[in-house]
Amino acid sequence: MDAPRFPRLLYMFLFLAGLLMMAYYYPQMPERMASHFAADGRANGWQSREAFFALMLMVTSTSAIVGFLAPRQIAARSNARINLPHRDYWLAPERREETMRIISATMAWFACGILFVLISGTFLALQANLAPDRRFHSEAMLVVLVGFLLGLLSILVRLVRHFQKVPPGV
Repeated sequence: MDAPRFPRLLYMFLFLAGLLMMAYYYPQMPERMASHFAADGRANGWQSREAFFALMLMVTSTSAIVGFLAPRQIAARSNARINLPHRDYWLAPERREETMRIISATMAWFACGILFVLISGTFLALQANLAPDRRFHSEAMLVVLVGFLLGLLSILVRLVRHFQKVPPGV
């Protein structure tokens, strides 16, 4: 079961934007880059430019597993191996496809959120490496993370509420 079109397109747009961002900043970065930062924004870990960009590309690429491979793996499982409220109702043959579509859509939106957080963190790390003091803007990252967590909470509440509902007498 594929994710709905809009979150797939958004994910591809975000991924492409991340790639373009990395391509733009790569030649501007120092050979030895600050790659890890303390909570106050001070650099406390270093990597070569090549290692930093390779790691960022690998990490951002793996977010696709959550959004697009995991739902397929869930859909391939037997009903007994899927943990879901009112499993017998939601995974009945006449509702299984729609249930998997909802799970797939939810995970695709989650992957978009993860990718946005990763791209934001990468951008802030790149900006820190361009700054004379190499200070990471921790407050901006905190805003991104709070937004992500609020979005995640919203997604989870909607998902649980949906699967908690069953018609009376079922």
